[in-house]
Amino acid sequence: MGRSQGGKLKIYVDCVSPYSWFGFTNAIKYRPLLNAYGVSVEIIPFFLGGARDGIGNPWTPTPTWKETFAKQDSHMTGELLGLKVVTPKVFPILSLFPVRVATYVKDHYPAEKFEATFPAFSSAFWSKGINISTPEGVLEALKGIFPDDEIKDIMKKALSPENKKKVVDVTMSAGAFGAPWIVAINSNGEKKDWFGNDRWDQVFYHLQVPFTPVSIIPPKEAKAKL
Repeated sequence: MGRSQGGKLKIYVDCVSPYSWFGFTNAIKYRPLLNAYGVSVEIIPFFLGGARDGIGNPWTPTPTWKETFAKQDSHMTGELLGLKVVTPKVFPILSLFPVRVATYVKDHYPAEKFEATFPAFSSAFWSKGINISTPEGVLEALKGIFPDDEIKDIMKKALSPENKKKVVDVTMSAGAFGAPWIVAINSNGEKKDWFGNDRWDQVFYHLQVPFTPVSIIPPKEAKAKL
């Protein structure tokens, strides 16, 4: 496999999805080395509910037979990434409001503010059970990132016609049926899409970035590391 001479990776995320939190966390972790191989990385907030409705894949409750596995999967993935996942009592919520807030922050503040805002929403909902679909929930989630008065101003500006349109445009152009939604264009200009946080091997392979697949450490090597 040839080494990448550039490329683009976009990951669309919505705080209503724990897997978006996982995908965001991995994108931040992988970004320095992707950048070193000339691959740009952009994290984009979008409204998952609108995207799914637009493509004909509306949300449906998790089947009872799948609930136990889904809980195990999200909790174990969280553990592997150092994230505490607690199933919120109120689920699902309408995530449009926090997505609008995150979009406004991304467009009007330095990148580090957005990259603090999105995981703050995710951890507020998926660790602390805060209903971030309300102004009170947003205020609580973003404490420590912005002063209270600034959060209130951001929430007001997030409801401007321009920002609302931006969220709609981004959401409907993604072509996503789930989140995180990953779009990668390699150095040959070839584009592929993925749904989920468990497709990184395929993403790196497509981007022609050298990577180590999941592998088991031989017992002798494992003992040597103890």
